[in-house]
Amino acid sequence: MRYDLLLADADGTLFDFHAGERAALRATFAAHGLAMDDARTALYSRVNLSHWKRLERGETTQARLRVERFADFLAELLALGVRPPDVSPETLSERFVEELSRQRVPMPGAEAFLQAVSAAMPVYLVTNGIARVQRGRFENSELRRYLTDILISEELGHFKPDPFMVCEAMRRAGVADPRRVALLGDSVTADIGAAVNAGVDGVLFTDGAPASETGGAVYAALTLADAARWILQD
Repeated sequence: MRYDLLLADADGTLFDFHAGERAALRATFAAHGLAMDDARTALYSRVNLSHWKRLERGETTQARLRVERFADFLAELLALGVRPPDVSPETLSERFVEELSRQRVPMPGAEAFLQAVSAAMPVYLVTNGIARVQRGRFENSELRRYLTDILISEELGHFKPDPFMVCEAMRRAGVADPRRVALLGDSVTADIGAAVNAGVDGVLFTDGAPASETGGAVYAALTLADAARWILQD
């Protein structure tokens, strides 16, 4: 077998981030009298993504991101002529994190993927997500039993594409040779970037979309079953 250790991303790889985000947003804003339709949800997602990209570039902190994404979203609503709820970004952030921690929609095939791979090698989660969200989701998910350990950027103080989490997972697993490690994720910049920076193989999960850019990944998998075949082959 080519690998001794698999590192896996969470959102967009094992969990359906968009489904969870939509449900958490609707619950958060419904509590404050604003209906979140598809257009408003898409607007929030664009604002949110811009803040996460800033985090990857080292231009912000996760604490600032949590609040500032909501401040910017409320400003965007106002610019569109939508009266935002009379509530602070801090209050929205706190409620959203709580709601998101309850969302645990797995990607299609995620449990079968983890069951197959974890039978052959340890699987460590390496995520840029918020610790309270990821701990809440995984500790109450059917996926948790397949994970040897969970490494979260907020707890470690390093965010992908920084290779720190990859190196720390290898240290914990006792795997010294980076050629024996693969990192599976859906983000070219964060996941594949971290893999390249750490010298391990990056496997890009595209969820059925063609890979227009791979960022140095050794393989682009359309499905998790496809990823499992690649990872487990001799």
